[in-house]
Amino acid sequence: MNVNELMSREPRAVRIGERLDAVARVLWEMDCGFAPVVDAAGVLVGVVTDRDLCMACYTQGRSLGEIPVTAVMAREVRTCRPEEAIASAMATMQQAQVHRLPVVDARNLLVGVLSTNDLVRGAQSRPAALDGGSVLRLVAAIGQPRRGAAPAAPPKPARPAAETTLSAVTPARTVAAAAPEAPPAAPAPAKARAKAKPKGRKA
Repeated sequence: MNVNELMSREPRAVRIGERLDAVARVLWEMDCGFAPVVDAAGVLVGVVTDRDLCMACYTQGRSLGEIPVTAVMAREVRTCRPEEAIASAMATMQQAQVHRLPVVDARNLLVGVLSTNDLVRGAQSRPAALDGGSVLRLVAAIGQPRRGAAPAAPPKPARPAAETTLSAVTPARTVAAAAPEAPPAAPAPAKARAKAKPKGRKA
């Protein structure tokens, strides 16, 4: 069985000059979690996932319409060919731990996408051609923790400019008023009053 027998054809892609709101539109309309990025000639130049969108918003503190695709897309993309054997494509997916492979022709033009969902459906409809056990082992391998050191702590999200401006001009008296007031001091114990000498007439 070859890739072109299972791959999804005519995938939606975004252009390299677009912003992430265009990617979000593709993911929503196509009900998928992955968008290939192509240049004006249709040549594959990168990919963007739904996780890329979330991490970009979190770390940059900007809306999707403000972030260019080129700022977050993966440029080193593993691919396969339509005439490639399914077993070979599955080995690539397992090695790279990815759920999807863009399918390109000899000129690197995007012609399809092969996903683990395509493999599952293929194993169900054609069990004689594609062993379901091998697909299950592939999915399990992709889901394993990635090799290497644990990721560093994520950067703090950027602070919106409006918030920074507001805090910079907050009057000092407003900040002080917001702080809890100290409880009133307990009254000091009363001292015995000295008896006043009664005023009298001179002798």
